[in-house]
Amino acid sequence: MLNQVRTAILNVLNSANVGTFYKKERFSKNTQELKAMYAQGDAISGGYIRLKRRKRQNPYASRTTVAYTFDVVFLKSFVDDEDSQEHFENAIESLDDAFAGDPLLNDLVDDLDEGDDTGLILDDHSPVMFCGVLCHQARMRLTVNVSS
Repeated sequence: MLNQVRTAILNVLNSANVGTFYKKERFSKNTQELKAMYAQGDAISGGYIRLKRRKRQNPYASRTTVAYTFDVVFLKSFVDDEDSQEHFENAIESLDDAFAGDPLLNDLVDDLDEGDDTGLILDDHSPVMFCGVLCHQARMRLTVNVSS
């Protein structure tokens, strides 16, 4: 089930068309190769997800729910004279809108109760150096519940 959830999340992230998202953090000892993995044209724009938390609830009842929490990391080149911070924040909105358009991940996950700490949540965004490029970095989290 974890791989299905991961794939569904990536499909939604990539549908926002703000960059390429991967199912894992990519790495290369060669900085230029790593930069190319996250590149969109001449700029950095993309990210990855990582399973942060998994919790099984009611394991002995007739219905079991597993809550998966993923870190979602998004990187985008910082270009001050092009108002990149505004574009970056708008891209975060686009990611959130993509999840609002498919909150059940094509009926793979459970409906969410209001007040639930589920859905895409922005925890922080700040500038970082990535492959020698100054970038905006957003750290978000996404929690989904799957019942069986």
